[in-house]
Amino acid sequence: MSFFQEQLERDAQNVFLNPEEFGTRHIVNGREMIIVIDEDQLQHRKSSASNPTDGVYHASLLFYALKTDFEKRPVTDSSIRIDDRNFRVADVQEDEVMYTITLKRVGS
Repeated sequence: MSFFQEQLERDAQNVFLNPEEFGTRHIVNGREMIIVIDEDQLQHRKSSASNPTDGVYHASLLFYALKTDFEKRPVTDSSIRIDDRNFRVADVQEDEVMYTITLKRVGS
């Protein structure tokens, strides 16, 4: 990992994912992680979705997490459990150090 990426990850952990700022602790697939849930961005993406049959239009949760907290990149339509709720991955976007993961609720 380059110095720049290391600095980005430190900034993400110390500011964006900081529990005293935006981050909250959750159990994601059995592992404790600090994530940021973003209802505003979810609503924005849903309102601008061009296809009401795509996963983003029907999404129920959008969150940000460090890539290093996952063993591998989540795959569209795979299962993710957050705390005691089951979801399917609708969309995954990634930048240098983080994933933006959009989920659809499974079941009721």
